[in-house]
Amino acid sequence: MEYPKFDKIRLDAFREISSMATGHAATSLSIMLGTRVDITVPNILVEPLEKVPELLGGADKTVVVVSFLVSGQVSGSILLVLSRTESMRLANVLTNQNVTRIEDLDAMGLSALKEFGNIITGSYIRVLADGLKLKISHTTPEFSFDRMGVIFDEILAHLSFETGYAVIVESEYIVKEGAYGGHIVFLLAPKALNIIIAALGLWEE
Repeated sequence: MEYPKFDKIRLDAFREISSMATGHAATSLSIMLGTRVDITVPNILVEPLEKVPELLGGADKTVVVVSFLVSGQVSGSILLVLSRTESMRLANVLTNQNVTRIEDLDAMGLSALKEFGNIITGSYIRVLADGLKLKISHTTPEFSFDRMGVIFDEILAHLSFETGYAVIVESEYIVKEGAYGGHIVFLLAPKALNIIIAALGLWEE
């Protein structure tokens, strides 16, 4: 199946949906942490699959990934990708700890990162589902800490389809006056992206 491409109108619509999703996520995180959380207006990239590890720092870069399998009218996987440094800083601010190595995170720190990823990606799924009138669900989050190339290959191996492109959402999370960068990566079946593109053409805020 030919993998479709976003035109400018649909990219703008996806960016608007992403802005709404990050707004919902910021509200949920603010409630969870009892402090203000801001998320920058996201930058949206649609890139060939083989370029994704390079765009996220390289296949050999060690990263933290919170990933979900997505099912329903849209199938695939959604990944929240954080660098080693960003994930450690986030875990510390989320749990009021002072861990200096990501390897030393305790169960509470790991749980906090999973919940952070759950809130971020869950907000995207809810806005996509509600805004585009699509039935979408996701699994509980899986936590990985390894080289980007290894994690990426493992996730692709678990998907039951072949895809040529990924949608990458770049955002910055501002929590307790600290800024934390991260990427959300959508690995979607060609049919799923066709459905989203078609729905975006009809979407109204």
